[in-house]
Amino acid sequence: NTMHRLSIAAALLAVLCCSPVLAEDDVPPPDKTGGIDLRDPAVIERGMQLLNTTCGGYCHGSNGRGFKAPALRARPDLTVKSIHSTVLYGRKRAGKMMPPWKGAIPDSDIWSAVAAIVSLRDAAPDLDGPPPATH
Repeated sequence: NTMHRLSIAAALLAVLCCSPVLAEDDVPPPDKTGGIDLRDPAVIERGMQLLNTTCGGYCHGSNGRGFKAPALRARPDLTVKSIHSTVLYGRKRAGKMMPPWKGAIPDSDIWSAVAAIVSLRDAAPDLDGPPPATH
């Protein structure tokens, strides 16, 4: 029993110590994001407007729910650095392409979009749930 408990404790310790934990800890201060505060509600709101217009209609869906491109909700695996890089330079993968936005929209808007995506980390995958029955 003692060996069994030790092996369980070692396994739990390995999971806790070695698993990447992403939270607001990876959100850099404004001096690292072009002066944009990624936690500012106004910045997040601007980013959501961009997501719902520029990014949402055809690609990432309303409020980041996903459509032709991956959902952006409930994605704690997306780091600030990876989001920013993908928005700036785009991405090609498995026949799908996200265009680069660097130079197409202001840097402040790119950071606002990053802030909005980060704000969706804890959001439910589908905000509204299934549509109501019509019977």
